[in-house]
Parts: sequence; C-alpha cells; structure tokens
Amino acid sequence: MRESTDWAEEYGKLLGRLRVREEDCDETVLAHHLPFLSTLDAVDGSSVALFDLRTKSYRFLTSSFKFLGDYPRDEALALGPNYFFRLMLPADLPFVLETVTRALRFLLAVPAEERRDYRLSFEFRIRAAGGGLVRLVQQVVILEADARGNPWLVLIANDRAPRGAGEETLLRRLENRRAGTWHLFPPGDRGEGPGTLSPRETEILGLVASGLASREIADRLYISVATVNNHRQRILEKLSTKSSAEAVRYAAALGLI
Repeated sequence: MRESTDWAEEYGKLLGRLRVREEDCDETVLAHHLPFLSTLDAVDGSSVALFDLRTKSYRFLTSSFKFLGDYPRDEALALGPNYFFRLMLPADLPFVLETVTRALRFLLAVPAEERRDYRLSFEFRIRAAGGGLVRLVQQVVILEADARGNPWLVLIANDRAPRGAGEETLLRRLENRRAGTWHLFPPGDRGEGPGTLSPRETEILGLVASGLASREIADRLYISVATVNNHRQRILEKLSTKSSAEAVRYAAALGLI
C-alpha cells in the first residue's frame, strides 16, 4: 500500500481542483440543517459532523465526541480532519486516506445529479482520551451541492463498531443507495477479511432487518429453521456482535444490507 503522505497529497490535489464558489452556495440551506444536526447529535448513538468543501472546514462538529471522551473541540474545528488523522492508529491512516481519495475521485466522475445517491462507509481505529484504541465505522454522504452541481456539504456520522480494536482487518463500502449496488471496493477487496458475509448470510440479515422471524425466513427461502439459526449465529460471530439488532445496525452502517 502507498504511504499516507502519497494519499494525503493526492487527496489535497483533488480538493484543490474542486471549485466551489461562495456565490454558488446558499447559506440558508446550511442554516436549515444545523438545528436538525444538533438534535441528531444529542439523541442518536452517532457523533455527527458537517464538512464544507468550499471552506475546507467543519461547519458543524459534535460538542461531545461520544467515543473519545472529552476532546478539545475548538482545536478540532481549527485543524479540521487533520486533528482526527493525528489520533488514528498510524497503520490505519493510509487505508483511510486511500479510501476517501478514491471515493472522492469516483464521485467527481459520476453525473452531478447522482452523487447524493452514494454512501461511503469505512472502519478505522482511533485513540480515545484514556489512551486506549476504539474501532469506529464512519458513514459519509454528500448532503448538499452548490448551484453548479459541485459537492458542497458533506455529512459525516461516526458509530462505535462492535468488532474490537485488536482485529486488524478494516471494512469499507461505497454503495449507491438508490440502486442498491456497490462500487469501487468489491467483495474480496483488501480490508474485508473474516468479517465479510456470504451472499446467503447477507440475504438472511436483510430479512431479519425487515422484521421476519426465523420460521418466516425459513419458509421464504425454503430452508429449515435450524439452517436459518446457524446462519444467524455465524453472522453474529463474523460481525463480532452480541445480538441480531446490533448486527443489523452495524451491517447497515457499512452498507452490507
């Protein structure tokens, strides 16, 4: 894998080529989103941020980063993503920079009207206030475009991943939510490792997410209840989750279902 500095340089060049002009950005749209983001950050399990691709800065940043404990919010606002890059496990940083760089390059190449259909999800490990490592899964979507169709406001949500920090493999997905298709990081791509679900396990977890019981899933798929339950147990083991509800939330965050 290329070094962090190589990916950071390429990412910076991509951002530099993105010409988002102040006159093309409707600040009333931003004002409309901020109360919702504050409410979401207060009640949801995620820690939320809003990144402005025009100013290259956070326009909203969680007041209490739930997974890091107390953190210097003003410093994070001043330094932007670099603040969090410094806290990441060094071994994970090239993976993160490669993921966001390739995803941004891909999104800039698709038609402007389709960009908000995509969701990027990826894992990384970061240093908490107490010194220990925490595994997070980050979801990234383009929330708003400017008047010329350029990506402008990017919504970022971080959730704690149930898999422990000691697991070396990192998961990532780029999903077209409207079409239900995966792009750029196909199954088998570096980083998916033992947490990857089989097509049958993905199908069963999706049916669990829709509210079906094991008997109903068995009837629908023409398999035994015992087979369904065996699949469900393997899903929990692969995702390192303790319950089906936790597995559904984690898999949805990663775009697995």
